[in-house]
Amino acid sequence: MPVRILIADDHAVVRSGLRALLGIDPEIVIVGEAGDGTETLRLAETLHPDLVLLDITMPPANGIETRSA
Repeated sequence: MPVRILIADDHAVVRSGLRALLGIDPEIVIVGEAGDGTETLRLAETLHPDLVLLDITMPPANGIETRSA
């Protein structure tokens, strides 16, 4: 069963790079991408990922604030 990952980073190029790198492994499925903490929470509630790769310095809510919500 593949690991379902949500990528959260405010830089599109970083999200794209992570998607390309992680997409090589058939045991990993990228279920979504978020550009800020608010979007991360919304997508996590709807997509139910196994893992969230969360940037610690995203505006408006950084990774620590998002994790605590």
